[in-house]
Amino acid sequence: MEGEMRVVVNNIAASTSGALSILKSFYKYISSSKVGKEHEWIFLLNDNYIEETENVKVIVLNNVKKSWKNRLEFDFISGKKIITELRPDVVFSLQNTIIYGLDYPQILYMHQAIPFQKEKRFSFLKPEERTLAIYQYLIGRVIKKSIKKADKVVVQTNWIKDAVIKDTNISPKKITAILPPFEDKANRYKSHHPFKANNFFYPAAESLYKNHKCIYEACSILNNKGTKNFEISLTIKNKEDIENISYLGEIPFEEVMYRYNTSTLIFPSYIETVGLPLMEARQIGTLVLAADCAYAREVLQGYENVYFFDPFKPQELAYLLEKVLLKEIQPKIMEQADDKNQANSWIEVIEILIESMVK
Repeated sequence: MEGEMRVVVNNIAASTSGALSILKSFYKYISSSKVGKEHEWIFLLNDNYIEETENVKVIVLNNVKKSWKNRLEFDFISGKKIITELRPDVVFSLQNTIIYGLDYPQILYMHQAIPFQKEKRFSFLKPEERTLAIYQYLIGRVIKKSIKKADKVVVQTNWIKDAVIKDTNISPKKITAILPPFEDKANRYKSHHPFKANNFFYPAAESLYKNHKCIYEACSILNNKGTKNFEISLTIKNKEDIENISYLGEIPFEEVMYRYNTSTLIFPSYIETVGLPLMEARQIGTLVLAADCAYAREVLQGYENVYFFDPFKPQELAYLLEKVLLKEIQPKIMEQADDKNQANSWIEVIEILIESMVK
């Protein structure tokens, strides 16, 4: 297909839910929108996560993802040859790092917060922190080098834009913050089910920085005071036998929406780029108890139904939980949906790709 622009989209690394959701969101937009169909898109992936269309081609390179050695060899050596043979007008990397040695403009979509957050310094000496330490210090160094080498950088929030500029000393003109596109869930999922002050909910995977520990300790604080008339539901498998904790495992999206309508959202994670549940809860009008971190402050700016706590001080969370149970904190009625991002922001990314090609 002859298009106005041929773009190689490098996303070999995508395999987990977060990275795949970004890939599929971008693919959905460029394969269905008028502006997307005007151009030719060649995706480099490690599996057949998306379908080919008239203007979308998929090349599967399943060996690259098998080890970090293969990944680095692709980024620094073999990737150059493969992409050069495709003769793109511009290369768009969705995986936080660029391909070295290319003579084509490269736009980097950077969505990894771990190397740029200041809340936690992970240790190589602690087994449970070792992988995160690798991301923070070793992979972080590769990401920062890619940011410096890229022609343009796109990030999802202003807090991470500021952190990137501070850590890499790149020009503010080189980096743009574009909030990811977000479906309007209020009209479809907002309900009139009664709010239950003794029900709390935390939809998060089991990662150290998701900080379930803060919830466990806050729960114990309340139990030690004799407060037991509440339930905190977690979307992980049963880990610790703690009173008042319910382990749901993975649940359907519709149930997540139901719980936003009837429960208080607890969000103690101290590392996020955006924090998708916060955006979802904001649309529904959910009462939110959130970690006092830069990402949460930005996503929930101006939102009336949020109370912040230090994610490393479970006593602060326990205090807020008790206030909700005593109905001293109650959700305010939202007159209309509170939506930070109604337009599809991928159009802004495509405009950056076009501008880089023109230059």
